[in-house]
Formats: sequence, C-alpha cells, structure tokens
Amino acid sequence: MGSNRTLSYHSTQRCYVLHVFNNNSLGKLQRQLYNGDYSVFKDVPMFESDFIQISKRGEVIDVHNSVQMVTVGITYTSPNLTIPDVMLLARPAVSCAVNARHDRDTSGRGFKSTKSLELTRLLPLKFVKLSVYNYVKKQIHLKLATGRSFYLQLCPSSDAKEDLFARWEDLVYLLRPPVEVYSGTQAEPAGDTMDIPVLEAEDEKSPATVELHGEGDEDQGLTKGKHQGQQQQHLRIA
Repeated sequence: MGSNRTLSYHSTQRCYVLHVFNNNSLGKLQRQLYNGDYSVFKDVPMFESDFIQISKRGEVIDVHNSVQMVTVGITYTSPNLTIPDVMLLARPAVSCAVNARHDRDTSGRGFKSTKSLELTRLLPLKFVKLSVYNYVKKQIHLKLATGRSFYLQLCPSSDAKEDLFARWEDLVYLLRPPVEVYSGTQAEPAGDTMDIPVLEAEDEKSPATVELHGEGDEDQGLTKGKHQGQQQQHLRIA
C-alpha cells in the first residue's frame, strides 16, 4: 500500500515537472546564464518569470516612481535531479523607469522589462516556502527560513499567449504539499527593509544581495549590490 502511494506521488511530481518546464522558451535570465560563466546551469531546464513587488495589501511598491521588479527563476543544480532545487533572483541591470503611481492594483501587464539582468542571489529551495497568495491577482508569497515574508505579482508580457500563473501554481504544488499551497490571508506580514539571505554566514562573504522591502517601506527598493562587477566570483550555492 505504501509503495503504491509512493509511486503515485512520484508520478504526480513528474506530471507537474513536464507541464512547468516542457515547451518553455529560453528566458532572458537563462540566456544570460547560458552565455556567461555559470556552467552549472547550461544543461538544465529553467522556468522564469518577471514579477513586481507588492505589499501584503496587494499594492504596488514603488520607490521614487520606479516599480521594484525582480526576475525569479526556478531550476536545477544537476540534470540528474528529479525536481528543481534552487531559486535564482535577478534585477534589471539598468533602472526600469516606470511610473507606478498610475498602475497600482493592476494586473501587472504593460510594465517594461529590461533586456539585461544582474543575477544577485541563489537560494536553495529548502530555505524558501513558496505559496499562492492571491490566485485572481496572480500573486505569490515567499517565506524564507528566517520567517520573513515577501509578496510578488506576476508581470507577464503584453503578448503572453498562455496563463503563466497556472504553471506557477503547478510549481507550488510540485514543491509543497497541497495543504500548504495557498497562504491567503494567513501569510505573515513582511518586516522592515532587508536583504534575502541564504545563510547569515553566506551574507558576510557575498557582496551581492537583493533587497526586498516590506509593507510600509516607501523610500528603499531593489537596491544595488555592493562592489558591482564582482557578483560572478562570489555567487555560490549554500
């Protein structure tokens, strides 16, 4: 009985993996990694999307009239793995000048995406709890091992031909048991402005950080990593 349940579970996992990663066009983050020095990601599939940061109330967070954009990529550190094990975070290499004041509480469509990205953080998925925050508004909730919570809203391109959020839902189911998939209003509020650590010891060594800020922070956003140009030699897997 137990073996049948295990087989069913792994079969379901394979279905979700196939749906999420198959027929997925090469995204801009994956193209940069493929052409760069991150050889570990050259032979593995990646699922990525652009998001805008929102508050727990679902309001677009803007800093000096600029939307805080982040590209989230889910991938593998080895082609031999059956499910993805790492989350990559990247930010626009050039400031994205979007007037957020006129786009609050929208679906996110129409925000401009920059062509070049700066990879700033690699998070093992065992340190991240991913859940659907609001299905209608296409929002997800990231809860880190530190207990901090952050909220992101999908920012699909204006010519998107499919419901990308449905694939993010499948990814959530793939990574977490169904009872934990929907966080809804039970999600913990975000704290003060902070970076996203893998481990505290890692932060002491790595100059590259992505800062996401929580509800109520109005003057800081996705800040630049220290010592720009050194990210590649410092980025590592915890």
